[in-house]
Amino acid sequence: MNSWTTMTEQDSGFAEVLATKKTGRPFGYRLQGSSAGPQLVVAAAHPKTEAVFERILRIPTLPWMRGTMVLIKLDALDDLFADLGLLDPLGQVDRTIMLPWADTKAARDRQLRHNYHLILRACTELGMISGRGVSYPIASREN
Repeated sequence: MNSWTTMTEQDSGFAEVLATKKTGRPFGYRLQGSSAGPQLVVAAAHPKTEAVFERILRIPTLPWMRGTMVLIKLDALDDLFADLGLLDPLGQVDRTIMLPWADTKAARDRQLRHNYHLILRACTELGMISGRGVSYPIASREN
């Protein structure tokens, strides 16, 4: 069973399931950290990006982060217009990330790692996590 389904079925205390009114199908999570802080919204439109969210959800120290992280699967919103009201109570959003996705299998594996580290870097920059072990891309210099 994947982490997305497991998180839907269990009451973890720090995760709120965001589900559509029409179908009751989960389209996202609001992950509340141990203390107040910034809010990061991560949205993805491609079904395969669920693997990135699963990898984030498996981080054992995730409940210790500061602030709130909202993970949204846009492809799961069958009744998008009716459910936009569910996103109103988010409050102030400090950063929004739309995850890109690649079409080829070789590029998908690389994109999965890139998206995962993109989320971790944003959390580090916002002060939500300490960021030990978070890799930053090395900027190429052109002379």
